[in-house]
Amino acid sequence: MEIDIQRTILKKNLRAFILAIIFVVFVSLLLITYIYEDQLFGLTKYHLAIIIASVYVLYMVFNTLRQFHYIYFSDAGDRIVLRYFPMGAFTHKKNSIEIGKKEFVGYEIRKQLFGLREKLILKAKTGKGLAKYPPVSITALARKEKENLFQVLDRLKS
Repeated sequence: MEIDIQRTILKKNLRAFILAIIFVVFVSLLLITYIYEDQLFGLTKYHLAIIIASVYVLYMVFNTLRQFHYIYFSDAGDRIVLRYFPMGAFTHKKNSIEIGKKEFVGYEIRKQLFGLREKLILKAKTGKGLAKYPPVSITALARKEKENLFQVLDRLKS
């Protein structure tokens, strides 16, 4: 089985880009033009601009805290391959985990940040004992993709 969430990540990035454009255009029109001069519920156009900017910043911080990763998973052949890298603006380090199917012994799921962030930790047996690989954020995976991933990993456990 193969999981590649490139399209999902592209959609998330496109959504963030479009939202940024809408935000800039809306706030610019609000502040530059005379469309909204009166007060509504005691709020001026400057108050509205600050509220809209705050909502936008909170949305971006929320998405940053979720730590979306691009993920490619494959169990073809005699190895399990998991490639991933964070989708943050300044982090582009690409990582890869490759485990022989005979060495794979299990996995662990950790939920963080009130269940908004999920991390997968793969485990393999080595000559020195049990090895745990670094956690990989699987937050960007759709529910069906997570279920398929867990089914494959459960089947491969030795």
